[in-house]
Amino acid sequence: MGFLLIIFIALGAASLIFQGLMYIKQFHLNLGVRTINAILGLIIAYIAFTSFPEGDTMEKTVAAALGVSAVIGLVLSFVKREALAGKIFLSLSVLGGLVFLFFGM
Repeated sequence: MGFLLIIFIALGAASLIFQGLMYIKQFHLNLGVRTINAILGLIIAYIAFTSFPEGDTMEKTVAAALGVSAVIGLVLSFVKREALAGKIFLSLSVLGGLVFLFFGM
């Protein structure tokens, strides 16, 4: 259980740092920060998806939708670099996934 707590704290800290970097003007157009956010979103969605048992179909569907949201945000970021929609999808994926993972709605 201690190792799981360390992973949760590391994911939370990394997510908050990279979400902040994505909205800072200096890193505003940096695709690397957005790519890392997408990877974090996919990792969080995968952990949330695999943490629920077989019968919890709705929770698994929400976790998968959060992963798809990360992919959509990354695609929008590559298509149009200044797209606010891409940032919003990435933020939804990462922050929504963390809330979903920590509180397990």
